[in-house]
Amino acid sequence: MRRLTRNLLDSSTDAAILAVETINRPSIAYRMEAFCILLCNAWELMMKAKLVNQGDRIFPRKKRGEERKSISLDECLGRIFSDSKNPVRLNVASISELRNNAMHLIVPFVPPDLMGLFQAGIVNYATCLREWFGRSLSDKVPIGMMTLVYDFDPAKYSLENARIHRRLPVETVKWLAEFQRGIHEQVNALGANSAGFFIPVNFTLATLKNPSNADIVAAQGPSASLPAVFVQVPKYPDQTHPYRGKDVLASLNKTLADGDKVNSYDLKCVNALFKVEQRAEFHYKGNFSSRQYSEGYVARLLEEYRKDPDFFRHTRAKFKIAPAGDTPN
Repeated sequence: MRRLTRNLLDSSTDAAILAVETINRPSIAYRMEAFCILLCNAWELMMKAKLVNQGDRIFPRKKRGEERKSISLDECLGRIFSDSKNPVRLNVASISELRNNAMHLIVPFVPPDLMGLFQAGIVNYATCLREWFGRSLSDKVPIGMMTLVYDFDPAKYSLENARIHRRLPVETVKWLAEFQRGIHEQVNALGANSAGFFIPVNFTLATLKNPSNADIVAAQGPSASLPAVFVQVPKYPDQTHPYRGKDVLASLNKTLADGDKVNSYDLKCVNALFKVEQRAEFHYKGNFSSRQYSEGYVARLLEEYRKDPDFFRHTRAKFKIAPAGDTPN
């Protein structure tokens, strides 16, 4: 790896970590703007590292006396993600648009809908960092911190709330409402591929007699020393993971070419090689139920197939020679 590439990557991961730390501190009024600035910077540096690593120029030729400048974030996106409808590209472009405008809006909170955009941005960043450079953001940031949090009672911070209208200028509320409408329209347009653009962040609070049924336990006094637990199993898998194996196959085979149809053995190979059972965003298995999969799982398989029409055939071949420890029981 070139020294410039390594330096760009180091700065990029630092910016991404700062973005996560900032957005997860509700006490900071300027956290939305700071997050957008830092995450856009992280993406720009990482994409430039990728371009440099593959021998592309990031400093256009300049005339004598001109200031030396590197290519912009938008140009990086266009070079790396040639498909203008790529959900990852659309996500970064939307956060960049928010960054450019939020600087002048001064919003002292984060509207709930924007958190879904931000969550996808962090997940996409970590995924590309791993796939492009073999680095893991989780080596520097605990996995739990990659789940973004916002102020409890999201309805309190909705743009429809009268209190928000009193706190913000009319122009700010109007712009944010239009921006959020654009997000929802994009989610609907992307359909099954929307997970790369928007990941909803939802919390439901309730008082339970049995703490073991809770996602988060609040305590005080002697019991407050109990360790915090991150529950990775979704509470409503029929909503978050609605696909059974046969549903996944039916959805895939509607899109795949006739000669590329897949079966349950292909899913077995994919799940084993990519450790899908360890990824709660893709897979769920209850004690008394069959395996269930999310829409994001189907979308990811289709994305891999579009990038490589031989993806499933290659996966089968790799599975046959994989070490015993990598195969399912």
